[in-house]
Order: sequence, then structure tokens, then C-alpha cells
Amino acid sequence: MKQSYSYFQRRQKSLLFGASLYVILLVLAHSTLPSIHVWLMAAVFSVAMNFTYVTEAYWGKAHFGIEFGIAATLIVASILGVLVSPVFVIAAIFAHGLWDISKHFGAGVPFLSWYTLSCFCVDVMYGGVLALYWWANY
Repeated sequence: MKQSYSYFQRRQKSLLFGASLYVILLVLAHSTLPSIHVWLMAAVFSVAMNFTYVTEAYWGKAHFGIEFGIAATLIVASILGVLVSPVFVIAAIFAHGLWDISKHFGAGVPFLSWYTLSCFCVDVMYGGVLALYWWANY
């Protein structure tokens, strides 16, 4: 019997490379661009990270409704972070971290353990840095 692999399980090296490069470029962008761009970059980061689980659910034909609903909610919050208040994008990033750790314990579409734990750490640290930045500047 042929073993079935998930969409991203077959692409683990590409996923690891892409996610790592993305976070490194995000940090470099924050350190080199004027501070006015911080919230726009945070929102783009938050929106982009919501497509991974939706893609996995789509290709795996399981849990698409819950993955899409959570992603849509977090994307809307991220956009509100740019249009209304940065607090929304900070909350969206923290909420995504909570979803990552929930996935690690079995919620939604099954995903690679190393990815969910790494994403949780990045989301919590980045959300914390953004919260401190917001608190110090607003």
C-alpha cells in the first residue's frame, strides 16, 4: 500500500527554507526601514502566515472550514491593524500563535510538529516585540 503524505510534508525542506528566509527578511526590513512601515509589514506578515494551514486543509481535503474561518478572521484583524489600530494586528499575531499551539495538540488539519512549535515561538516573540513597540510609541 502506497503511503500518503500531506502537501507540506512532501515539501518540508522548501517550507523550512521559505519560513526561515521570510522571518530573517522581516527582521532585516524592520531594522532598515523607517518606523512608519512597521505596522504595514506586521500586517503583511500576519496575512501571509494564514495561508499555510488553509493550503494544507485544501490539499488534504479535511478541516477546510475551520482553517478558512480562523484564517479569514485573523486576516481581517490584521487589515484592521493598519486601518484602525495596531492593537488588532498585534492581537492577530498572538491569536495565530495560540492556533499554532492548538494545532500541535491536534486541532484542525494535522501539521508538522516542528513547524507548529516554531511558528508559535515566532508569533509570541514577534507579537511581544510589536506590543512593546506600540506601548513605547503610542
